[in-house]
Amino acid sequence: MLLLAGIAWPARRGIPVEKEVIRFIGSDTFRSFHADRRCHEAPTYRVYLVDNFEQKFHLVPEVLTSHGELLLKLLRTEREDIEVSVLNTALSKGLAQIVKSLVDGACIDAVVSSIPGSNYTYDQISSLLPDHHPIGPENILYHRRALQMLLQRIATKGFPSVEWLENLDVNPVKLRNDARKFMFIEALGQFDVPVILPYGNSDASYGGQAKSVNLLSLASNAKVYSALDEDGKRLKGFPYSPLSSGDERAVYPIVECPHPTDPFKAVLDINNDGRRDYTFFRVGRIAFRNDQGQLAFAPPVTRQDDFADRMDAIKTLADCHIDEEIVVTAAQYREMKAVCPKTFVDEATKPYIWLNAPGPGRIYEFEPECWERGTISGTSLIPPNKLKELLPPRKAPAPRETCGAHYDDAEG
Repeated sequence: MLLLAGIAWPARRGIPVEKEVIRFIGSDTFRSFHADRRCHEAPTYRVYLVDNFEQKFHLVPEVLTSHGELLLKLLRTEREDIEVSVLNTALSKGLAQIVKSLVDGACIDAVVSSIPGSNYTYDQISSLLPDHHPIGPENILYHRRALQMLLQRIATKGFPSVEWLENLDVNPVKLRNDARKFMFIEALGQFDVPVILPYGNSDASYGGQAKSVNLLSLASNAKVYSALDEDGKRLKGFPYSPLSSGDERAVYPIVECPHPTDPFKAVLDINNDGRRDYTFFRVGRIAFRNDQGQLAFAPPVTRQDDFADRMDAIKTLADCHIDEEIVVTAAQYREMKAVCPKTFVDEATKPYIWLNAPGPGRIYEFEPECWERGTISGTSLIPPNKLKELLPPRKAPAPRETCGAHYDDAEG
């Protein structure tokens, strides 16, 4: 038996959590309830992240990540005061589980997700209210309350009628699922827990129209943001309507920088905040500034296992002669110098040494530089960045392992 401020919620075994929660929050008893369940007294913010951690993609060739992992890293970067609980599941199920956790007494400061899939065209939205004038950007706010009431009905009682279904220009299964998401987000508002979402990425059109209306943005408790480019202009082809909570930047350079202590690694900053989001072993070229101050590139650094084999070969040569272009670290160079002091006479003063580099001289020392490796774009970047803006820094305790801590360094 679950209790909510003295209100009994009878749990039923074998019923999916979404149906169980919908049944409860659809009651008059729950609708009359309100209590702030944010973690005001806790030393850290407690945030739930609902996303997909299974499907992988290459952010750059060296870094294999997932949609959820990317959001988690952005949430945790330089914010030890944010404790993240991960729900690797569909948005509907994840939101239901969070509502249930609140009913069980948990405190939660915010919910974040970038799972897409709740966008419709204006003609599709118009088919939801067939007795009204066609809905467009000029009057969707006027019809907001009617749409909210319809979604509440669909989530709790089902579709209005067979005749209504016959006139519907929407996949009814998808609509019912989105109606449940809407109800869960509204229910989280009963606890003063905001839900931060993207308005949506560029999507396939339907019936010749763009899918410009995100149904979840109808929820009064949802903060659903649309996309801007790096110049502050709306991204072409990305959805927007007057229901949007605002516009936020959704295009960033992917910047690789040298690792502060390990010459065999590099780091990526993917949201332009100057912080380390991903760490990986270098396998590609190294950026540096040449003598003219221009950005140039050197071959990959020699990995330690390859260097050990090379040292064994060098020891068998009388003059330690090396014909290849290779890049070694300062520490590796000192090892070579110790074995071949007559060949390698100069001292290492910079992190990398390029042997047999093009141009005059056999040895070229350089400092690694940051460089842009392309761009990343999409409204998925907005929720974690926006959340950190909405939650001012709190004095946090000493770092400790929390849910998702194993993602601190992604090496590929």
